[in-house]
Amino acid sequence: MRLVSDFGGLEAGTVDREEHPLGAREKRIDAMKTLMQRHDPRMTSDASRRAQEDLPAALYEGLAYYDRWLLAFRANLVERGHLEPAEIERRVAEIAARGAD
Repeated sequence: MRLVSDFGGLEAGTVDREEHPLGAREKRIDAMKTLMQRHDPRMTSDASRRAQEDLPAALYEGLAYYDRWLLAFRANLVERGHLEPAEIERRVAEIAARGAD
């Protein structure tokens, strides 16, 4: 059985090999991941990859690269006891409410 990230040998289109500048959102996601790894060395790239591979295939394939990172980061924060899902949802709601003003 293939992991959701295993595309080896499958038909694919051309690969865009050009460098893409990171936007502010991507930079923030990367910074959160880097800072959290300093706090908890278990928050590795391997842990992120494993959490990404746990995503349902349809979700994984429909997400942008850094969106997969973000969902994996959230999963690892919860798994390692740094945050509770309810706390994350509460904060997301607070931020969304501020943005609606």
